[in-house]
Amino acid sequence: MAEADPRPEYRCLICTSLYKEPRLLPCGHTFCCRCLTSYIEAENVTADKDRHFFPCPVCEAPITPDDVNTAVSTWATCFPENNFLVAPTAQSSDVHFCAPCQRGQESIPAEVTCTDCDEKLCKRCRIHHERSKASADHRLVSISGNVWQLCDEKVYEICHKHSGKPLDVYCVDHSAMCCSICVSVSHRQCNNVKPMEDVIKKTMAKQSLGEREWRELTEETKKMLDEDDLGITTLNAKEREVSAEMTDRIQKAKDKLDSLNARFQSDLADKCRTYRQQLSSRRKNVNTFNINAENSHLLMSRSDQQLSERHRFFVREQTKHQISGHYRRMDQNTKKEPNTFDITLKLETTIDEIMKMTTPGNVDVTSTLSPVSQNANDRIHSLIGTLLSTLSATTFDDSTSTSDLMGSLQHLTVQTTPVTTAVDVWTGSVSCVHTVNTSTLRGMNTPWLMGGIFTDNNELVITDYHNRRLLLFDDKYSDTREYKINGYPTYIARGRTADEIFVAVDQKQILRCTLQNGQLSMINTISSLLSTFGIAVLGDNILVGTPDSVKVMSIDGKVTKSIKKGGDYTYIAVSTSKSTVYHTDNNDVVCRRLDSDAVVYRYRDPGLRDPVGIGLDRDNNVYVCGHMSNNIYLVSPDGSRGRVLLSELSGITMPYCIVVHPTKQEFVVTSHRESTALEVYKFSDNSI
Repeated sequence: MAEADPRPEYRCLICTSLYKEPRLLPCGHTFCCRCLTSYIEAENVTADKDRHFFPCPVCEAPITPDDVNTAVSTWATCFPENNFLVAPTAQSSDVHFCAPCQRGQESIPAEVTCTDCDEKLCKRCRIHHERSKASADHRLVSISGNVWQLCDEKVYEICHKHSGKPLDVYCVDHSAMCCSICVSVSHRQCNNVKPMEDVIKKTMAKQSLGEREWRELTEETKKMLDEDDLGITTLNAKEREVSAEMTDRIQKAKDKLDSLNARFQSDLADKCRTYRQQLSSRRKNVNTFNINAENSHLLMSRSDQQLSERHRFFVREQTKHQISGHYRRMDQNTKKEPNTFDITLKLETTIDEIMKMTTPGNVDVTSTLSPVSQNANDRIHSLIGTLLSTLSATTFDDSTSTSDLMGSLQHLTVQTTPVTTAVDVWTGSVSCVHTVNTSTLRGMNTPWLMGGIFTDNNELVITDYHNRRLLLFDDKYSDTREYKINGYPTYIARGRTADEIFVAVDQKQILRCTLQNGQLSMINTISSLLSTFGIAVLGDNILVGTPDSVKVMSIDGKVTKSIKKGGDYTYIAVSTSKSTVYHTDNNDVVCRRLDSDAVVYRYRDPGLRDPVGIGLDRDNNVYVCGHMSNNIYLVSPDGSRGRVLLSELSGITMPYCIVVHPTKQEFVVTSHRESTALEVYKFSDNSI
C-alpha cells in the first residue's frame, strides 16, 4: 500500500503568507488567527450592533462563533486549528503513540495514521491493519518525523449554513454537498439527489482525483497572475512615461512663457521710457511757465505797493508782453504732447485660453484583456467544469433515493435522468421557445401579469392584476388553473417552506397562503405599508418595496428596518445563499447586504431605462426588464459587468416581469397588457 506524499506549503488567503495558527471556518476556508481576528474586528465596526456573526472574507457565508457572548476579539480562537495547512517547520515535535497499543496500556510510537479509522498505528499494528480483510483497503499516511500531522486534520462534515446538520446528501445537479435542510430548502426541485455514502463509495473507487486538472488549474492561474503582474509593471512604466512627458512639456511651456515674458517686459519698459521722456519734457515747459507766472504775480503785487503810477504802468506792460511770449513758447512745445496714458494688456489667444484651462491635459486609457489571460480563464473554466462533472448521474443508477434515506423529505422526487451540461449565460445565446397569447387566458379584462414564481413541480404561478386572480401554468407553460383573489394581486414570492407563498394585494396587504396539490389555501393576511409592490421572503423576514424605500418586516407585519431609495415602484429579489437583496432604484439596480444595508454594488447603464421586473438564477446572475428600453439585461453576481441579454423581444414591446427558473436555464418575460401575455426564453450553447 503506497503512502501519501507530504503536502506542500499553504498560504493564508488574507495575508498571502504562510499560515500562522490557521483557523478553519465552517464554510471550509482557513485563515491565520491574527488575520481573521483583524478582519472580524474591522467588519464588526461597520455592522449592526446586535449582529452576532461575520461574513467569510472569501465566500461571504455568514459565520457564527460557538459563543456569541464572548468578546469579538476572541471569536477567531473559537474555531478549530487546521494544522494540515501549517508548514513543516511550524509543526509540533510531540511524539504520537499507537492508539491500539494505548488501549492495551502500551506506549508505542506511531508511524502511520489510518485516515479511514482516524487512528495512529505503530509498525506492528500497521502490519495487522494491512492484513485484516476489514481494513486492507484503508488509506495509511506516514507521520514519520511528525511531518504534516495528517492525523490531526479535522475535515468539516457539518453544514455551514445549518449548524449541527451533517452533510449526508449530495446534489449531482449542482455538485453540492447538502444537509437535509439544504435539500428541502435549496434543492427541492433537483432531480439527482443522492446519499453521501453512495457517492463516496462509487466515485472514489472508480474515478481519479483529477491530478492533471488540478495541476493545469494552477498553471493556468499562474499564467493569469503573470499577465496581471506584467500589466501592473507595464501600467507603472506607462504612468511614469506619461508623467515625465507631461512634466517635460509643462517645463518647456514654462521656459517659453518665461522667455516671452522677458521680451514683453523689455518692450513695455522701452515704450514707457519714451513716453516718460516726452511727458518729462512737457512738464518742464509747463513748470517753467508756472514759475514765470508766479514771478510775474509777485512783481505785480510789489510794484503796486512800492512804485509810482508811471513806473507801475511800465512794469505791468512789460510783464504782460513777457508772460504772453512765455505762454506762446509753452503752448508751442506742449500743445500736441499728451500727458495721460492708459496701458491695456492685449493677450494672445493662446495665453487667454491657458487662463481658462483647468488641466494641462487628459489621460485617455484604453484597456483590454490580454489573449493569454483570456485563454487561461477559458481553460480554467473548462477545467473546473471537468472537475465538477466527475460525478455523473448515470454512476448512481442503482443508489437509494433520498426519500429512502430521509423520511422527512418525502416531497423530494429523486430521478436518474442524466445531468445536462450548463450553458455559460455570458457566452450562450438566448431564444424564444414558447409564447402565450393574451386571448388564450380568458378573463373579463385584458390580463396584466405582474409577478410570478416557480413551484417545486416546475409549475409557474403568476399574478393577473386586472382580473384579480393567480394563474397556474404547468411545466409546458399551458394554462391549467386560476385562483380568484379578493383584491388586486401585484407581486408574489416563495415562502419559507416548499408550499408557502406570499402575495401582495391592493398595495397595502400581503396574503400568506399554501399551494398544495393544486389547492390554494389562505393562512392569514398581513397588514403591509401603503404602496407595497415588490415583495420577497428571506428567512423570517419579508422585504417590501415602496416608492421611497425597501422595508424589512417580520412575519407578523412589524417593520424592523427601512432602506431609503429613489424612483417609483420597487422590484425586489433576494439571494438566500449570500443574504443579499437586489432592488431597483430609479434606473439603477442595487445589491445590498441585508445585515448591514451596505451597498455591494450599484449597476447603471444608459441602455437600461425604467427597470421593473428583477430575478436571479442559481448562480446569482441578475436579470432585469428594461420597461422603457424594451430589453433584458444580465448583471454579474458582483456587479462588475453587464450585458444586453435581449436587445428586443419576440412579440413584447414593453417587458414588465421576469421569472427565472431556479434549475433550468430558462426564464419567463411578461408584457404590459399587450397581445402577447408572456414569452419563454431558453439558453443554448453557441459552440454546439
